[in-house]
Amino acid sequence: MIIRKCSQGKRIRLHRNTTPNAVRTKTYADGTVETLTYPSAGYDYFVEVNGDIVRRSDSFKNIEEYYVSQCEDNCGYTHGRVVIGKHQLIGGIATLQSEFPDESNTKAEIRDWYDVRSITYSDSETKAELLSRIVDNFGAKHIKK
Repeated sequence: MIIRKCSQGKRIRLHRNTTPNAVRTKTYADGTVETLTYPSAGYDYFVEVNGDIVRRSDSFKNIEEYYVSQCEDNCGYTHGRVVIGKHQLIGGIATLQSEFPDESNTKAEIRDWYDVRSITYSDSETKAELLSRIVDNFGAKHIKK
């Protein structure tokens, strides 16, 4: 089970090892296929970078700190460890209120925000409709309704 994903769209993920030795294959609409083999039992969490398991741990604190360091190394940016009340997890992405799109963003930028968080939307939705869904579903406080 994916707990966190990189907010920059890179394949850096923190997983809970819920199904040891399972092989997960996901095919995306664009034809891209991702395969991941969960590690054997013995560790509760693991970090995956580009399909390779790079670290395992039973300690969530330790594994999350390692995940954060991988995001920093690969993207140059990180939210750090998730802080309740500061971050909101949307599609496995730690998100700050300040990162929510608003009226100043283009429709393409709003769609990118949705895509990174694996949120589906209709191609026919207007910019206003996309923004209203963010207010309704995620409680964005800075967007006028």
